[in-house]
Amino acid sequence: MGLQEKKAAQTIKDEYLDAYQKELNEIVGKELPIEINWDSFNLNAIKFIPSVCLQRTVDAFKGLCADSFGKEAVQENINSITVDNIPEEGADTQKSLILEGGVFKIKASYGGHYSGFFTDDTIREYLENAL
Repeated sequence: MGLQEKKAAQTIKDEYLDAYQKELNEIVGKELPIEINWDSFNLNAIKFIPSVCLQRTVDAFKGLCADSFGKEAVQENINSITVDNIPEEGADTQKSLILEGGVFKIKASYGGHYSGFFTDDTIREYLENAL
């Protein structure tokens, strides 16, 4: 990760990450850390972390935890969220959502075409089926 990427990542951490983390924790009713693999992000993809990565993830959990059944399932089965950026080329077939061992893993391409990342509805539906 070069200097520009480090500065951009720090800006995202300083200006957005805490607020999204707090909102997510309130929605699910417990600490649910979002761990971003910053080294997997290039400069272009870093810019989309707030609007595409964090916002869509938080919105998915809003829908999922709208009732006590969803909230309870999340509290019992998900302990953390990890986010990895993947290369743009072939992202539409390489992206993935995996829930295993209490870790919800999101792998997507955040700096490219919309087909490389997940909508909040897709994330919510995946979790509804996985829980």
